[in-house]
Amino acid sequence: MRMNLMEATIFAVLISMPPSHDPAFGCRLTDDPKQALCSNDLVIREFEDGTLEFGAKVTVKKNRRRELVFSNGVTAYFDSFGWLQFSNGYAVRRIEGDSFKITQPGARDITCRYSIQGKQTRCTVG
Repeated sequence: MRMNLMEATIFAVLISMPPSHDPAFGCRLTDDPKQALCSNDLVIREFEDGTLEFGAKVTVKKNRRRELVFSNGVTAYFDSFGWLQFSNGYAVRRIEGDSFKITQPGARDITCRYSIQGKQTRCTVG
């Protein structure tokens, strides 16, 4: 099964950096469909159980109740407006089709979409 690259990209934004300094952050699948490389050189690996590993430092997996479990302690829940709220201040919501909006604390919003469907993502600020 190929990794959900959009999900991996959004988690990369939440984990690795506020991309407000990088106006064109994105990730792309490599020749190995279980590995992606992001524009900030972050490597994302997917394991057989679906766990995603970011830069060999932070992992994200879904527990039996399909809740997100971050190894760095970040937690997530859906609010009553349909936003996925994270304990580090970020929030994510699908805005249309395969486009997602990420709000980040103290900075402008980020929009992420596929630039090549299922193979490459692009996130822009503003």
